[in-house]
Amino acid sequence: MSNSDPGPRVRDVMTAEPMVVHPEDDAEALLTLFAGQDFNAMPVVDPEGHLVGMVTKLSLLRLLRGIKAEGTPNTPVPARLRARDVMDTRKVWVEPGDGLDVVVRHMTRHHVRSVPVIQRSGSHRRLVGMVSRGDLLRGLPKAPQ
Repeated sequence: MSNSDPGPRVRDVMTAEPMVVHPEDDAEALLTLFAGQDFNAMPVVDPEGHLVGMVTKLSLLRLLRGIKAEGTPNTPVPARLRARDVMDTRKVWVEPGDGLDVVVRHMTRHHVRSVPVIQRSGSHRRLVGMVSRGDLLRGLPKAPQ
């Protein structure tokens, strides 16, 4: 690769317009979403599409397992548990023009399997895509044969 070719960018490999959830969505219903899709995380956005957090399958399972373990077999999961209650609000994201090395750094530093892609406008972070490990692998340059 020459200095004039920066290599693939996030925009080249991201999944645009990913499925999202909202802060008020029922947390237990998210399990159904995760079961029906091959996702490990779902971005949580406000009504304007700005990223407010991420819900991971693992954190959701841990939380719901803990709630069920504390109760009796007849005790239901609290009906009021929402996505906002289980979302991770760490500021882990990339922008479309970032190099793939930035995504890898975030994934390894924060132990996540996917990273939201945002477009910043002032203090707002509008979600424009997601980058997963699979997206990264598909975006790696092919070795010459």
